[in-house]
Amino acid sequence: MRVSLFLALPLALFACDSGKETGDTADSGDTSDTGDTSDTGTEAFCTDPTPCVDYNGACELSGTYTEDLCLTADKAWLLRGAVTIGDDAATTTLRIEPGTTVYGESAQTSFLAIARHSKIYAEGTAEKPIVFTSDQLDGSRGRGDWGGLALNGLARINGCEDGMDPCVAEAEGGVGQYGGDDDADSSGSIKYVRIEFGGIEISEDNEINGFGLAGVGSGTTVDYVQIHAQNDDCIEFWGGTVSVKHIVCSLPGDDGIDWDFGWTGNFQYGVVLQDGLAGNNGIEADNNEAAHAATPLSNPTLSNITLWGDSSIADSNYGVMLRRGTAGHLANVAVGGFSKACLAIRDQQTYDNFADTAAIDHTVIGCGAAYETGDEDKETMQEEDIFEAEASNQQVADLMLTSASTTSPNLLPKTGSPLLGAGATPSGSFFESADFVGAFGTEDWMAGWTAFPAN
Repeated sequence: MRVSLFLALPLALFACDSGKETGDTADSGDTSDTGDTSDTGTEAFCTDPTPCVDYNGACELSGTYTEDLCLTADKAWLLRGAVTIGDDAATTTLRIEPGTTVYGESAQTSFLAIARHSKIYAEGTAEKPIVFTSDQLDGSRGRGDWGGLALNGLARINGCEDGMDPCVAEAEGGVGQYGGDDDADSSGSIKYVRIEFGGIEISEDNEINGFGLAGVGSGTTVDYVQIHAQNDDCIEFWGGTVSVKHIVCSLPGDDGIDWDFGWTGNFQYGVVLQDGLAGNNGIEADNNEAAHAATPLSNPTLSNITLWGDSSIADSNYGVMLRRGTAGHLANVAVGGFSKACLAIRDQQTYDNFADTAAIDHTVIGCGAAYETGDEDKETMQEEDIFEAEASNQQVADLMLTSASTTSPNLLPKTGSPLLGAGATPSGSFFESADFVGAFGTEDWMAGWTAFPAN
């Protein structure tokens, strides 16, 4: 029998206050500026901290909240089942103090969802990241112990019934509705956050992703997020316009970076690191499975991404899988180690997009097979034609990374690596100047706030 952390440890350890109901909570003022309040005590961070409803030594969160909440780092918080912030109409705000740990209960399907119109401000620091993790004891945790973190926004998507205006859909795993007509919508700010051991399966082919961004708008900030040991995808975008930086996907059970239904944001500095126990594609990119040319077209720009696969994975295991009509600009991407191939492109609409709305440049691949072959490759040799038509792309035998260890990775390129000095920054103010291919040059931005526990 698996034992919950909260059933195994004494109640006093977590310093819950009382059994008061969560009703009178934090004030709904301008929560976007948290400042440097993490070192001045919880009263400074929270005008009105959320009272603790005790459950075996943890502070219980459950159901739907329509009044603001503020979670403090001096308590352990437990998601008991589905927890939703907001009613999909009025604005409800959740604030989380740096250094806070939130546990997902494994005895039932637990997750945290931010409804449309509502916001989350989970802004940790490198020294005090905010952690969402399993309620199981260290050493007994595993993929799929709980669900994950889901943000539902009001930006445009293309995945709904014909004629629906604005387009609105139901998110995977029953975490709420998403979509609308406000591409500048804000769901809040996520910084220095770790999400571990999630991805619970609701039903066959219906799991909750570690970090789901559904119809999330460009007003949302996402920076320095690690999604670790998930049963499903690490991070998935369903439409929307949100842009992200510094994303680490370690030990995914399925895909690392996934998008569908018209995502048009930007992404700079990303890592996907597989182990041999599970995993599918480094990037799996779609527009719309039922209508490959649906608009808004999936057309993000990604730069400075390192995708490192495990060659022992026998199933579909590609570094980059582009299909179902997606477009997009992939720049400065380093791909290696995947068992099937580094690059796979499927479906005619996807190929057609390379005439104008899709591009791969300043990219280096180093897998046993460079391109997809076999029965699923209906357009033989076109991956090679597309990749090698761009003079800045390289096919090499070794990316020369320092260490792809799954317990203490150092993915910086070694001296002499083909990744160093081979990059070029995409246009646009979002992108920082970087002259290297992959997620790293000479600075390891993963250091200090990430963690890679096996269980």
